[in-house]
Amino acid sequence: MTEMNSSVGGMSAQTDREALRHKAAAAKDAVVELAGEARRYAGHRMSDFKEHASGWAQGAKQKASNANENVIHFVRANPYKSLAIAAGVGFLAGALIKRRW
Repeated sequence: MTEMNSSVGGMSAQTDREALRHKAAAAKDAVVELAGEARRYAGHRMSDFKEHASGWAQGAKQKASNANENVIHFVRANPYKSLAIAAGVGFLAGALIKRRW
C-alpha cells in the first residue's frame, strides 16, 4: 500500500513540476513579448520626438535667418545709426567688463 502511495505521490510531484515548468515558460514568453512591445513603443516615441525636434530646429533656423536679413537691411539703410548703436553697445560692454575686473 505504501508503494502505491509513493508512486502516486511521485506522479503528483512530477505533474506539479511539469505544470510549474509550463507556467514558467509562459511567464518568460509574456515577459519577452512585453519587452518587445516596450521597445516598439519607445521607438515610436523617439521617432515622434525626432520629427518635432527637427521642426523646431527648422523654425529656429528660419527665425535666425530672418533676423540676420533684417539687421543687414537696417545697417545698409542706416549706416551712421548702425555705427552709433555699435559704439554704444561696445561702450556698455566695456564698462560692464571693467566693473567685473
